[in-house]
Amino acid sequence: MRLLLIRHTAPDIAAGMCYGRLDVPALPAERDAWLADWDAGRHPGQPWSDYQRLVCSPARRCRSLATALSRRLVLPLNSDPAWQEMDFGAWEGQSWDAIARSAINAWAADPLDYAPGAGESVRAMMQRVLTAHKAWRQLEQDTILVTHGGVIRLLQAWHAARPADDLPPDPATLRSACQQALTLPTPMPGSQVLLQWKRFPSEP
Repeated sequence: MRLLLIRHTAPDIAAGMCYGRLDVPALPAERDAWLADWDAGRHPGQPWSDYQRLVCSPARRCRSLATALSRRLVLPLNSDPAWQEMDFGAWEGQSWDAIARSAINAWAADPLDYAPGAGESVRAMMQRVLTAHKAWRQLEQDTILVTHGGVIRLLQAWHAARPADDLPPDPATLRSACQQALTLPTPMPGSQVLLQWKRFPSEP
C-alpha cells in the first residue's frame, strides 16, 4: 500500500513567524510553479494515475494545491483535519523572537510532552497521526496525501519503526518514533515522499 506524501508549497507568511495550525495560504507563484512542473512531467513518479484516493489537510496551503491536483488526476478530494500540522496554541502567528525564552527552554527540556503555547505536544500529535494512519490502512487504497512537514516527519519515523507489522503503538516504540521524527529534516515545500506498507492479510 502506497502513501505518497506531498508537502504544501511555500506559505505566504513572513520569515521567523511561528505557524502550525494557523491557516496560512500558499504563495500563489510558488504553487503555480509546482503545478507547472507537474504539467511538464517533472515530478518523480508521475503521472501518479494509479492512485485511488486524494486526501489533504484542510489548511488553505494544502487545499489549494490538492484542489488543482484533483482536477489533473480526476480524483475526488477528501479533506481530513487529522492530517493538520501541530497546534502551537497561543504561539501561533507570533514571532519566534517574541515568545518568552523560558517557554522555549521548557519545550527544549521536554520536546515530546511539552505542549507549546498550551497547544499540542509531539507525542499527542503522533497519536493523532497514527489514528488517521490506521484508518487509512484499513481502507487498503493507494493514496496521495497533501499535508505538512511535521506530519510527514512523523510518518517517516513511524514507517522506519513499523514498516511491516500492524501491532498497536506500544509506549516504547511510540516514544522512539517521536524522538526519531525530531531528528529528521523538515521536507522542502512541495517535496514528495513515498512510503509503502504491506497490505493486511486477506480474510480466510
